[in-house]
Amino acid sequence: MSGRVRGGVAVLLAVLVCVTAWGVLRDGDPEQPQQTTARTPDGALTFAMPATWRTRACPADEGDCLRVTSPDMTEAEAATVAFLPPNPVEGTPVDALVNPGVTVPGSTSVTVDGLPATRLDPDEQQGQDAILVAGRARTAVGSTFMVLCPVGGDPESSRAMCDQILRTLKVTR
Repeated sequence: MSGRVRGGVAVLLAVLVCVTAWGVLRDGDPEQPQQTTARTPDGALTFAMPATWRTRACPADEGDCLRVTSPDMTEAEAATVAFLPPNPVEGTPVDALVNPGVTVPGSTSVTVDGLPATRLDPDEQQGQDAILVAGRARTAVGSTFMVLCPVGGDPESSRAMCDQILRTLKVTR
């Protein structure tokens, strides 16, 4: 093989490697679904989710809220991501979760976007069939953020969805 042919083959291989690398960097890992950013209507909370997930509106009385489902989940299995204004009625279960002086049986302290929060996992004995994570807002005094994930027909998928939301959740207020 002549030097020109070897040089031409080397150039073609280099171009092929560059084009392949560019495609992987542009599209991401082909094993991982494309990600998109979801946000509550007022933008207090954002998180990354696969582009195949769907967002739905919450009932009007649930604050700055968004419901999320994967393609194989029912509406009843949708996760709720909410930013709630200060509660005029003290003593609700969420108040107890976000109060640093109160220990809720079965709860775990976690960190979400650098903020302290409390997590409750499903407990059949307590009658709880959902993951609930709540914490105080970053700057909006008295407000809370909350993620509620029912663990329905496919507990593994529900947990994976909840973990994805919590791992990428950003609290902007």
